[in-house]
Amino acid sequence: MKILYLYLFKRLMYGFALSLLVLLSIETFLSITTESEDLNVGNYSFYIMLKYIIYTIPKSIFELFPYAILIGTMLSLGTMAADREFIAIHTAGISVKKIIQIILFQVFFISLIFYILSDFIVPKYTQHAEFIKNSAINKTLIHNPNGTWFKDENKFITIKQIYSRNRLEDITIYYYDDAYKLLKTEVVQNANFENNKWKLTNITETNLLTQPIQIQVYDQIIKDDFIDQKLIRIRVSDPVNISFLDVLENLNYLKSNNLDDSEQKMIFWEKLFKPISTIIMLFLAMPFLFGKYRDATLGKRIVIGLFIGIIFFVVSSILPNLANVIGFTPFINVLLPNALFIILGLHLFQKQLESGLQ
Repeated sequence: MKILYLYLFKRLMYGFALSLLVLLSIETFLSITTESEDLNVGNYSFYIMLKYIIYTIPKSIFELFPYAILIGTMLSLGTMAADREFIAIHTAGISVKKIIQIILFQVFFISLIFYILSDFIVPKYTQHAEFIKNSAINKTLIHNPNGTWFKDENKFITIKQIYSRNRLEDITIYYYDDAYKLLKTEVVQNANFENNKWKLTNITETNLLTQPIQIQVYDQIIKDDFIDQKLIRIRVSDPVNISFLDVLENLNYLKSNNLDDSEQKMIFWEKLFKPISTIIMLFLAMPFLFGKYRDATLGKRIVIGLFIGIIFFVVSSILPNLANVIGFTPFINVLLPNALFIILGLHLFQKQLESGLQ
């Protein structure tokens, strides 16, 4: 049995590595083609473009991983089925159910290790890649003429331009007391976070408690505490760019400030379900390799299996958002597509697998 485990693992890894290499090559070529359109915009040179693409490779691998697992596993198993290896294994007394269990366990183990490692690596390199490009082309992450609103304890903040968590422009802060009485306002033209301090330029403070109202203007102020960067991270960060620990920190922060945390909860459950979703997708596609050969050719079975697996990821991306609009909780939003596809997978398993090899 140990020999079978190792043999299946080697075949699985070979197919996965080959599929990932092909998919990553295509993705990198498309990235170079897309990024070349921004060449010579601002300081975005060919050298910076290459740095950006290299730093985004971990993100590309993260996004391509489930598809590489699906395609690589299906092709490896398809080759084994075409060579009648599964019939030989079945003749040795090992059922197809057992083979599928072994493969699913191995894929789950690989997925679990991959997503744990990527959670530490991908956000770091992706954030750095975005910083390199945005700094070169002077691109804003958020540009809203009416301002993007935040709440931080007893402050309401509106920011019109966000370049990064460390660089903000056109900021207005409204300070309130516990009874929500406006105490003062602070208008800042530029705010840069450097050396663990906020450097503010062109500041206008209006104190509403004095009679008459006092207005003070400063060219520059250095502050230890200005705007909590967690607020900026929550608003501007793509789910791929934040780690699981960051999500937990965001949830605690939002809860302590009585702010809506449904979006962060959705990200939390999506990250938690990632390895499981990969297994479900593969489970949906695998029965088509083991059904009776008289119904369809092996190549057709592989194509159908791949199609079902890809449909799973498309539907599982759309359905949670639809359920969110209806008003389901984030946990149910993420659980629902997985539960539906598990039921579908069990149906396919009974219909296809048990009618063929046992």
